[in-house]
Amino acid sequence: MARSSLDIERDTPAETGSRISRRDFFKAATAGAATVTVGVATVSSAQAQEWDEETDIVVVGSGCAALSAAAAALQNGASVKIFEKGPVAGGTTGKSGGAFWIPNSPYMQEQGMDDPRDDAIRYMCRLSFPHLYRPDDEHFGMDQHTYDMLAAFYDNGARVTKTLNDTGAMTSLMSMSWDGGPTPDYFAHLPENKANHGRTTNPKNAEGGSGFGFDMVRQLSAYTEANGAPVTTETQVTKIVRDDEGRVVGVEISDPDGTRMVRANKGVIFGSGGFTQNTEMRNNYLRVPVRGGCAVPTNQGDLVNMAIEIGAKLGNMNEAWHQQEVLEEVLEFSSVPSGTWFLGGDSMVAVNRYGHRLYDEKFVYNERTRTHLTWDAVKAEYPNLYQFMIFDDHAIGYGGMLMPPAGSDMPSHIIKGDTWEELAANIDARLASLEDKIGKHSLDSTFLETLAKTIERFNSYAETGKDLEFNRGEQPIDKHFHKPGDNNDKPNPWMYPISDTGPYYAIILSAGTLDTKGGPVTTTHGQVVDISDEPIEGLYAAGNCMASPTGQAYFGAGGTLGPALTFGFMAGEHAAKA
Repeated sequence: MARSSLDIERDTPAETGSRISRRDFFKAATAGAATVTVGVATVSSAQAQEWDEETDIVVVGSGCAALSAAAAALQNGASVKIFEKGPVAGGTTGKSGGAFWIPNSPYMQEQGMDDPRDDAIRYMCRLSFPHLYRPDDEHFGMDQHTYDMLAAFYDNGARVTKTLNDTGAMTSLMSMSWDGGPTPDYFAHLPENKANHGRTTNPKNAEGGSGFGFDMVRQLSAYTEANGAPVTTETQVTKIVRDDEGRVVGVEISDPDGTRMVRANKGVIFGSGGFTQNTEMRNNYLRVPVRGGCAVPTNQGDLVNMAIEIGAKLGNMNEAWHQQEVLEEVLEFSSVPSGTWFLGGDSMVAVNRYGHRLYDEKFVYNERTRTHLTWDAVKAEYPNLYQFMIFDDHAIGYGGMLMPPAGSDMPSHIIKGDTWEELAANIDARLASLEDKIGKHSLDSTFLETLAKTIERFNSYAETGKDLEFNRGEQPIDKHFHKPGDNNDKPNPWMYPISDTGPYYAIILSAGTLDTKGGPVTTTHGQVVDISDEPIEGLYAAGNCMASPTGQAYFGAGGTLGPALTFGFMAGEHAAKA
């Protein structure tokens, strides 16, 4: 029986951030196994179709984009029905950190923090499509559509945030770092970034403090329910219904009781998430080889095939919001409870199968993950496809993500060796044990020799405090992600020499996603367009199911939810006024 879901229970430890509860999360996993064929139906006219239900606007999904769209539609006088495929409301938003990135946010304005329009758009263009970026061009090298979308995000993000706050749909506040200052952008160090702190925003929790994804869903779903639009769960939209003139006039839905036809007088808005959990789509579309990620099991790209069938234009299909995963976790279940946002510890390095370091290990997850794509043209291989986070007991004492509490039992995915030789042999044995899932992979014969040199260089950097290869610990976001431990007396608190004696430990890292960011191309109002760039009347998309104008970029904490919240709200406004 389909049900209205406002009750998302919580039992996740506070230190892991606010996520959907593990019990409900794994319950939601079963939803991915019972999918229904999706498609498009055409009726001779809206009058000829017998409708089981009727509303002004149908909203598909119940995450940030969908609920923001529903709230906007309700505020503009439309009636709304919200259908969620999974057993609980919230989608991937519900298990996220909940931050949303808003340029020139109302909280920046309140504190007198300038975020000029051209500078902010320049920063977004620089990161979104760096191969196109031209700083002196009128549109910074972007095509007109991309520029207009990023400009619309700047022009409306603060307004949407303030409107949601003022109407009580979702109250929020500026995100602050552990040191008491505003949260920095992920590329706060770039010269293009003129307002590099303060754009990240958080929903308020029930006590009025800084909240998480659950708090965003809690507030928005409470608002829509109070205004006559509860989230109906366990209900999948299986068909887009058009009239003979091509206008989208409704949907077919499927729930445990069967199928029904729902008329949408003003429009259908998809906020149904990306396609991370659709193996065929991620293998065919994504440029970085991934095996899964944080997206909930129901994020299977339902809108993609519907959009193709309806003649919609697709965009940004090869990109995702990337993060690293613990390989064995993502192999066990492709929808992981949480990704590897950062690499904990101080006496720690990440290396490839040849023993080479690859990046500043304290830098941003989206950018670290892109290194898994590196292709060696001569060897015809991805040398960084699987990476190895290597650390010692001091790193465990320092703490941080992936570090087990000192003295606790080691998780099974942590590989141990009393010597470097034993650790390397055990890594190879673990890779061999996974061969039926990942194919044949092993450390190169030069691994131990190269690793010794890598660690020797790293240890010298730790002593001087200066990482001459990757500047570890120097970027503002490095410091934000990693509050220094109290057992490090070195000049750079994010580095410490790796011990000359074991034991040593390793975790195998794989590429993954928070979710994908490709789908039908939309107007600045969220209208899906066809291959001639003409709006398909009555059809909207927002969030991770649309072609994101952010390209490959991750601007800062909340870079996923900020555009989703903004463009979802704008789609709801436009549809309500149709």
